[in-house]
Amino acid sequence: MAKYLMLLEIILAFLIGSIPTGYLLNKYFGHGDIRKVGSGNIGATNVLRHSGKLLGLLTLLIDIGKGFLALELLYGSGGRWTISILGASVVLGHIFSPWLKFKGGKGVATMLGVILFISSVGYWKLSENIFFITTFSWLMIVFFTRYVALGSVISLTIATIYSYFFIPSSFLFFVLMNLLIAYRHKDNFERIKNKTEHKITF
Repeated sequence: MAKYLMLLEIILAFLIGSIPTGYLLNKYFGHGDIRKVGSGNIGATNVLRHSGKLLGLLTLLIDIGKGFLALELLYGSGGRWTISILGASVVLGHIFSPWLKFKGGKGVATMLGVILFISSVGYWKLSENIFFITTFSWLMIVFFTRYVALGSVISLTIATIYSYFFIPSSFLFFVLMNLLIAYRHKDNFERIKNKTEHKITF
């Protein structure tokens, strides 16, 4: 029975993550299909560039909320490894949304929501710092380079290194998600190399 319950929770986490926030917000507010403009991504950065600051911010906050809410609702009293399984499921749901033919976002904001949950449960010594460290490093890298992709991947790499020392039971989860999200940004890094990547303005 416990195995079936866990399977159900994994599926529900995936479905929560799969909600295509940026796509739905753009459609609802009359901005068309976000997949057909800019980078074609449904994430907050592409929404910000093509649909304005408000929709960009809403997309960011809701995508972060998906990661946090999935674990808040489904985690219950499971073991520490359960956080990694559910966290991976919600991030994978965001990246491979079945509502968009298994094409979704890049997973950064939803992963940040999972990191926020890890910070809040306080299972591990100093784990409450990981959300602040990840967010602060992202802000600093983006502020100085103006590249969102660079800030996203480097800040998650820093979070992965931090997890090795202070959140060991989730280290493999961080490694796998970091590799997947870095791969999802391969086109961004190619454009950065060619100096054709759009820089964000403040």
